[in-house]
Amino acid sequence: MPQQSNDSFEDIAQVIRKHLDDRGWLNNPSRGLAISIALEANELLEHYQWKEEPVGDKQAIAAELADILIYAFQFADANDIDIAAAIRHKLELSAKKYPLSEFNKGISAEERQANWRKRKIRMIKTGEEEQSA
Repeated sequence: MPQQSNDSFEDIAQVIRKHLDDRGWLNNPSRGLAISIALEANELLEHYQWKEEPVGDKQAIAAELADILIYAFQFADANDIDIAAAIRHKLELSAKKYPLSEFNKGISAEERQANWRKRKIRMIKTGEEEQSA
């Protein structure tokens, strides 16, 4: 895995806020930010549209990812969301939904996929909400 910088979420958020504030871009509506996240994600997808290897170099892909993350930080600010807390909470929910007993490195990909299908079918039948993971 690549080594990440030592910048905290708050450090990066402050850099993003300053950049946006300097340009008068701090008050974008949540709807517009959500749309922008989706649009930027699609731009990242374009790099992989026709083959497994990306069209473009690592720098181009990193730029698309940065666009997504910048809008995500801005969306979090606009909606008073603590990103680190939200990620931790989501991983806790995911761990409950996908227990290691059924989803771990020691289980074949086919078995993990079968386990996922069983859970998805049960969720549809019982009307469980997607928010559980």
